Amino acid sequence: MSKLMWLGLALVVSGITSGILEQWFYGNRLDENNVLQESFFLPLAFILMFFGGGLIVVCAVWHVLSKFRGQGS
Repeated sequence: MSKLMWLGLALVVSGITSGILEQWFYGNRLDENNVLQESFFLPLAFILMFFGGGLIVVCAVWHVLSKFRGQGS
């Protein structure tokens, strides 16, 4: 696997970890005004998983296209 694929996997794992930390530390807490309390972990989880998943998709497409081009020659 390429370094970008490993980076994508690391970002996805970091995103999952951030989501778990969000639930562990802040899990569905409401303040005195019934407003949901969130930390920075929740948006960070979505951002990391989005970029990690995007890198994995780009690397997979790149790998398939390189195999396809090599086979056609």
